[in-house]
Amino acid sequence: MYLRESELVADLDRHDELVRLCASGRLPFWDFCASYDNFYWRSALDGHEAGPADLAVLGKLADRIAPHQHLAESVLASVCSDSHPEKGSYGRAGRFGPEEAMVRLRAIADRLPRGAA
Repeated sequence: MYLRESELVADLDRHDELVRLCASGRLPFWDFCASYDNFYWRSALDGHEAGPADLAVLGKLADRIAPHQHLAESVLASVCSDSHPEKGSYGRAGRFGPEEAMVRLRAIADRLPRGAA
């Protein structure tokens, strides 16, 4: 977990910027995935590793964290490398390709706070 709120804010700023870069087309989707590195889960922003002080920080920054949770759960958890997953078992399992992932990522990027990086 984060030792200080300022560290988490800085990390959120960096990851907000990665989302914006990808949404704008300046960072290819799969390069974004490599750089973003499942930020929400890797950083335990759901609080599963948090102590009381960490939970207080996560609660205070919940609005900043929410887009990253949404990205993790609605994009990264279901994207697959197949460009046309709807034609096979991936589609039946609710998976989608990078084109749909970009549509969803752009919608999330549009809702990111503007004061950040």
